[in-house]
Amino acid sequence: MTGQSRDKPLQRRTFLAAAGGAAAFAGCLSETTNSVDERPPLSSRTLRYGAVLPQSGALESAGEVLVNGASLPATELEGSDLSANVEFQVQDSKTSITGAIDAARSLIEDDFPAIVGAAASGGTLQMTQQATIPAEVVSCSPSATTPTLSILSDRGFSFRTAPVDSLQAVIVAQLATAEHSAESAATLYEQGDYGRQLSGAFSASFDGAVLSQQSYSPESESYSEALGTALTGDPDLLFVVGYPENGIPLLQTYYDEHQDGEVLFVSDGLVDGSVQESVDFHQDAYGAVPASVGPGQESFVSMYSAEYGAEPGLFGSNSYDAAATLLLANAAAGENEGAAIARQMRQVTVGDGTEIQPGQLAEGIERAGAGENIQYRGAAGEIEFDGSGDGGPVQYEYLTFTDSGKEVLDQLTPPEGSA
Repeated sequence: MTGQSRDKPLQRRTFLAAAGGAAAFAGCLSETTNSVDERPPLSSRTLRYGAVLPQSGALESAGEVLVNGASLPATELEGSDLSANVEFQVQDSKTSITGAIDAARSLIEDDFPAIVGAAASGGTLQMTQQATIPAEVVSCSPSATTPTLSILSDRGFSFRTAPVDSLQAVIVAQLATAEHSAESAATLYEQGDYGRQLSGAFSASFDGAVLSQQSYSPESESYSEALGTALTGDPDLLFVVGYPENGIPLLQTYYDEHQDGEVLFVSDGLVDGSVQESVDFHQDAYGAVPASVGPGQESFVSMYSAEYGAEPGLFGSNSYDAAATLLLANAAAGENEGAAIARQMRQVTVGDGTEIQPGQLAEGIERAGAGENIQYRGAAGEIEFDGSGDGGPVQYEYLTFTDSGKEVLDQLTPPEGSA
């Protein structure tokens, strides 16, 4: 049986950057992992996990897909013969740093040992540092892409199933020259870690002249000045980085006032249904977004569509994978205790064991709870967590916007060593 609730006022980890830290972590695994004899029977357990995801703010439009993805494992298990109970609760991050921290603290106070989230990079960074890591609660973000999470000293408590932004930057930079013959470019990015890091990574990867890296405030009443500054010098390509709430009026202003033949690229945060509904994209508008290419993607899409009556959107599969790994690690740990779950996150995704995919979570939890080795293979990707907690896919869809939505032009893999 499964208990679910969605409260209205409804992210990585370094591990330790040094090799010595990684060795210490491995030592902890060998010393403290529960043995089969110590594990309580699953029939006596309730596996608990929460989610800190946006139901309001700049990512409200994307939040429904993320919440659905995080909820689906609990729904799947509710309809199974799993001997354990599952309890799930969602708190609204409000797409703000304060909102993410407050939401995480609420779940922590209610003794949830593991959290899917947060969604935005800035909120995830602060949530982990100010709430989950100090409380020794595991977090796994489905959509925070900032490279900063890979070098965060998190004591092994934070993970993500989204790819790092440096990969997206490399793809966009390569497409700019190879497909669009751009010799010059400019970036226009929303202030914050996500925008700053992606703009910088693109500029470092672009094989041409970067004329401007211009930021804009999400509180701006007008985007005309920022756009004018970014387009000074007539760059061949403009790369806009942001989220829907502020990206929509910015793109509307661009098309009303400034479009002058340059190629427009938008970041993954702006490849959203609400943006497409609100912005009249003209020709030469493109994007690159993480591709969901895991072996369990077909099964996930089938379950998602049957439950919600729609195709999953961007990062929906990553959200499912985040929740699935937290549940499997909880079962393997044998207790609702963050440190024990953290020690199992890599164990259930790396190495030998019975392969478990979306749709097979009940079997995976039963096996993990009995002390058997399992290997989760996800919907978004293989989900093999490395020493920094990164486990997202490394393939991207190159797409363009059309009158009927968007069209995928190609699927690309960044060169090895790009991250």
